[in-house]
Amino acid sequence: MVAARAGKTVKVSVSLSKEDLATLRRHAKAEHQGNLSAAFAEAARLLRQRAARRRLLDELGGPALTLESAAAIDAEQEGRRPPTKPRTRTAA
Repeated sequence: MVAARAGKTVKVSVSLSKEDLATLRRHAKAEHQGNLSAAFAEAARLLRQRAARRRLLDELGGPALTLESAAAIDAEQEGRRPPTKPRTRTAA
């Protein structure tokens, strides 16, 4: 079911597991003042970024990204410090 919306948006109907919907609602409440559409839009943006990275790596012939590398790139794009590995303590 698709209906025309004001502006550039389109209304759609989706089916999700209860757990996935609960996760999206929690994220929407924490990050988007409860706006579930904004949470979906953020997920779509992240998927577009991931696809663009894959295309770029394919074009450049580079290695596949690890989860750690992808997280570091995401952090840099958002202006955060990249995640680091926890330090391990050695006995004195």
